[in-house]
Amino acid sequence: MSSMSIIRKFRKFRRAPFWDVASSALQAGERIANRRTSRILVRSSAVGMLTLVTGYGLLVGDHLSDPSSGTRGLPAQVSSYFGYAAEQIRITGLKRVSGATVLKAIGIKPGGSLIGFDANNARSILLNLDWVQEASVRVVPPNRIEIEIGEREPFAVWQRGGNYYVIDREGAAIASFEAHKFPHLMLVSGEGAQESVSQLVNQLEAWPELHSRIKAAARVGKRRWSLYFPGGRQALLPEREVEKALANLADLDARFGVLASGIEQVDLRLAGSAVMVPFDGAKVDADRKVALRSR
Repeated sequence: MSSMSIIRKFRKFRRAPFWDVASSALQAGERIANRRTSRILVRSSAVGMLTLVTGYGLLVGDHLSDPSSGTRGLPAQVSSYFGYAAEQIRITGLKRVSGATVLKAIGIKPGGSLIGFDANNARSILLNLDWVQEASVRVVPPNRIEIEIGEREPFAVWQRGGNYYVIDREGAAIASFEAHKFPHLMLVSGEGAQESVSQLVNQLEAWPELHSRIKAAARVGKRRWSLYFPGGRQALLPEREVEKALANLADLDARFGVLASGIEQVDLRLAGSAVMVPFDGAKVDADRKVALRSR
């Protein structure tokens, strides 16, 4: 059969009633499918818009965080369903503060929603806490948070009036730490004491035995220190050449036990000398007086 005859028969078949019916059916089916697709798109758009409007209303009205609201906890449920919840929380660097305190500060709960969580904002919040020196916050999708904290180190307790503050080495107060929980820290008082105590501690490092016995130190006139020892004894340091005065005090104590005797006060303010003031009623041997004064 030639190709021309095949073409003529196909054209004749297309003119047959069956072909007309099939073509009409296909066109009708296409129209129905288009209408259904349009309806689905319209309905989906409406549902999406309604969801956005509803969500905005819940956020603006604070219904998601209101304890009395029935929608409280909804973000966490949705986040958990999609795997975007705080299921894994890793906090490192803590020494004196609990992880719960950190999470409360940045508004995160284990298993809670991570939708809308801003790691940079969380870091800023942590850095504003007086006990935090450095912080980093990182979200590892889909459900992990990594937090690194560098705590400020308590260095001394500063007495100001009737209040006591834990301070760091720079003299900044750490109000979140309770002073009575740090009895091992040096107690300092006086104007400017919080700013100068680190220098004093550095100067005392050469005499650890002397340092360990100091109960308190008072800054006098922003110029010098008075050191207080057990039993009400005290040593008056000079404004300058503090290291030499400390060396003198350590030597006097090693040779004569001035910090465990009847001496109430050792005045080292005059370079090259040490004036002893006994407790009321205390007796000091004459040779010891001479020895102490001659230094």
